[in-house]
Amino acid sequence: MNWIHDFYASSVAIPLSVIGLAVICLLSWMKQGRQIILVLTLVLYTRYLVWRGLYTLNTDDWSSLLVSWTVYTAEVYAFIQVLLFAYHAWSPLERKPVRLTSYPTVDVFITVVDEPLSILRRTVVGCMSQQYPKNRYRVHILDDGKRDEVRQLAASMNCGYIRRADRLHAKAGNLNHALQQTSGEIVAIFDVDHVPTADFLHDTVGMFQDQQVAFVQTPHHFYNPDIFQKNLRTEGVLKNEQALFYRVLQSGRDRHNSAFFAGSCGLFRRRVLEEIGGFRTETVTEDIHTSMVIHAKGYRSCYLNKVLAAGLMPETFESLIKQRVRWATGHVQILFRSNPLTMRGLSLHQRLGYFASIFYFVHGIPRVICLVAPLFALLFGIAPVIADLPTILNFFGSYYLATLVMLRVVSRGTRNAFWSDIYETADSMALGWAALKTALSPRRQRPFVITPKGTRQEKPGFTRFYYSIPHLVVMGLLVAGFVTGIRLWWQNVLVPGLEISLFWGGVNVVLVSVVIMAAAELPEWRTLIRIKRRRPCELVTEKQHLQGAVIDINETGACIHLSEPLADNAGRLLCRIKGTAGEYLVLEATICRQIRLSAISVEIGAKFVEVDEKQTEALIAMAFSDSSVWNQPEGEPGMFRSLWSVIAAFHKLFTKPRMSNRRYLRTPYRQECRLVFRDRIVIGRLGEISEEGFSVHIPGTIDLIDDRGVLYVGGFSGKIRRTWVMQDKDTVIAGFVIERIQKGADQWRALTAQAA
Repeated sequence: MNWIHDFYASSVAIPLSVIGLAVICLLSWMKQGRQIILVLTLVLYTRYLVWRGLYTLNTDDWSSLLVSWTVYTAEVYAFIQVLLFAYHAWSPLERKPVRLTSYPTVDVFITVVDEPLSILRRTVVGCMSQQYPKNRYRVHILDDGKRDEVRQLAASMNCGYIRRADRLHAKAGNLNHALQQTSGEIVAIFDVDHVPTADFLHDTVGMFQDQQVAFVQTPHHFYNPDIFQKNLRTEGVLKNEQALFYRVLQSGRDRHNSAFFAGSCGLFRRRVLEEIGGFRTETVTEDIHTSMVIHAKGYRSCYLNKVLAAGLMPETFESLIKQRVRWATGHVQILFRSNPLTMRGLSLHQRLGYFASIFYFVHGIPRVICLVAPLFALLFGIAPVIADLPTILNFFGSYYLATLVMLRVVSRGTRNAFWSDIYETADSMALGWAALKTALSPRRQRPFVITPKGTRQEKPGFTRFYYSIPHLVVMGLLVAGFVTGIRLWWQNVLVPGLEISLFWGGVNVVLVSVVIMAAAELPEWRTLIRIKRRRPCELVTEKQHLQGAVIDINETGACIHLSEPLADNAGRLLCRIKGTAGEYLVLEATICRQIRLSAISVEIGAKFVEVDEKQTEALIAMAFSDSSVWNQPEGEPGMFRSLWSVIAAFHKLFTKPRMSNRRYLRTPYRQECRLVFRDRIVIGRLGEISEEGFSVHIPGTIDLIDDRGVLYVGGFSGKIRRTWVMQDKDTVIAGFVIERIQKGADQWRALTAQAA
């Protein structure tokens, strides 16, 4: 065994690490050799695991051996997970749309329970606006909420409406019931929040000309930020959490005919669904379960890696956890009810693909083990790893750095380095418990928990503290362990593996801290999310005709950039927005805010007024119908920028959001003022003023409970309404609008003119 020892001696191991990392980084810089990078990364990972198993296990006593082997087993799990990832990322298949030579009939199903009508309307408009012969497809709303207003919406938009007597088997039962009421050759399925582009059917139906194709899946793309992007204010820097799976791994599965239906944005051949008895109802993940049964029958699937629909990510930490728990529960149910490793009819590639999905959703248990592992050394003196810091930095550090570089190359810009650990830490405890509970009673019928959509967070903080308690408990233990370890190190107390456990515990503190900050919600002020779309526009008033550009838009308003401000007395105006075909959509609007960005740029917040149904549908189509906008290439996040995004997440601790709702440009103006509320008088100092409102700075930490009051400044008095408030150290800053001037209108105009 001397050669093994020599192989792992530092004199040999360090050059191997340097050479391996150098080759990986060089190939990454040259943007080639992805498969070589994958192989070298796996070699470094294998070398690390072998070294861990041979030289670092703690065998002092039974308790030490148990702890050490448990942690090592969790690391072996992670290695298998990387192996399966590499297998699916090895050679993604990139399909192109197949030209249509015939037009089979299509039934489009939209499943809905209790989601807002505004979200449903968007999806119906997208489904009704397909570039497909109108007499060859029919849209149906599958209403499991039994709401009359949904029936009325369906009637007003000339689409089908299907309601059933019960809600047995949840979404799968809803779809199976609709199959019995319809007859189209192809069935397209959308969740209530997924809005298809105009070319969805045009680009996907052609693949069914191959009679062996049973279903076609397209990526899930999201037009709202995920909770990490929103709550940590990292949108624009951090990639969407699910992008890696939909833009890389599903294409890799497609290479082996194992891409699966993802619950929405997919199509099925009706006769195949009828052959297998409809969507599976035995588990709460009917999508992947149905796909597996179809593949076992020998049929083919296709994955078109082109965004042809956009939907909503879970909007709160609670919603995210509920969604992932259902996924974990369903996958463990499949393992015990229809194990892909033993199911007849599946190929080896398909068995590996479906097993990889199940295997991933038990990551909660190994992740929790790795989170608490350093505590055994820091609190109980039981070291899970026996090694010196330089050696473990060589073996562990080389493979970890290789993994980060590999992920950047393989993910094709869809995943930031370091963030996979944060994502898995976020749901690890809930998923670990769900997987364990389901494994103990796999035959028990589990409820189908709907992922809430269209929820609006109005106050900052935790939606339900229950979902953050496990992370807070682990954080407390880690901090206690870290403090104890520092004390032992400072006192030169000999504890095996103390330096490693301190470093490990420190990293885990960062991971859990970021998750807790992501769980603390930021307010969402808009009922309907704005869609980023850049379109030329014109604003026309009695005195001005300004050219500008729409930056983002929804059915109620738009953000517009102009080169000069609108006059203060603009009132109502006409907003003319140019569509993709050169047509103009003309709407009446009022200005709700106006902010100068620079000497030559002004940002306008326009609110549309008296918008009729036809204009609403045109606005939705303008925002969602063009697939080319969703498929723009995105930049690849660099490793250092990704690391900075983790560090920058802590900026949330020192800043507070505020809402801006201004019609006129506000200008700094410092003058003492008096605010009179129902039961008290507050003395403050004006910060910024305009004709419609002002901000005020109030010393101290008072609580502005009252929304309405009266402002007195100089010879002016007026009734005011508070729009926002924030605490900045020892000062309260609040924003107010002036609802009605009581006295001194000329004096207020003079003040604003003087400030300007």
